[in-house]
Amino acid sequence: MNGKARLFLAGAVALAAAVLLSGEALCSFQEGYQHYKNGDYYKAEEVLLREKELSPSNLDIYAVLGWCYINTGRYREAVGIGNQGLEISKRDYRLYMILGRAYIGLKRYTEAISHLERSINLNPESAYTYYYMGQSYLSMGRYRLAEAAFSAGILLDDDRYTFYRYRGEVYERLSDYKSAEQDYKKALALRPNDPRLKESLIRAISRQTEQSAGIID
Repeated sequence: MNGKARLFLAGAVALAAAVLLSGEALCSFQEGYQHYKNGDYYKAEEVLLREKELSPSNLDIYAVLGWCYINTGRYREAVGIGNQGLEISKRDYRLYMILGRAYIGLKRYTEAISHLERSINLNPESAYTYYYMGQSYLSMGRYRLAEAAFSAGILLDDDRYTFYRYRGEVYERLSDYKSAEQDYKKALALRPNDPRLKESLIRAISRQTEQSAGIID
């Protein structure tokens, strides 16, 4: 075999190996993502951490790992993986959303809002980012801002019962019991068997009656 033939063969082998590894990496990520979708977060973490060693620049891995950590209450780990992802790219809105959600879990609401604002700047069409912003403002007692954030989320996606549920809670805090009643009814239409929503609706109607009678403001 002459020199050119050997070089061609070596190149072909290297290309085949690269394609094979790429295919294996894709399969491994899909396996981890499937575990995540199935709610098997620890198994997903195991697969994705292994895959992260092989494909350290794949931002999808960092995003799914971040949600695995959040869904298992490991907020500091979520902050860590989100920041690792941002070292690769600062243009992925998912990473800022993960950081925002993690800081909510850590009750660091100012930091949560800062990261959620960056996420919105990159992707203003993500309804859940506004929802998490609303959660932050609600926890801080900044009810008008919470109302605005939840309302923005509802404009983008009006089929999420949690959006109405928490905006209803905001209206209750603002003593706007009629609006609270309307939102709880919308939430119940989407989740009719939720006992908490039924209790909230009864409470809002009762407080309207008390407010009309001058018992409460």
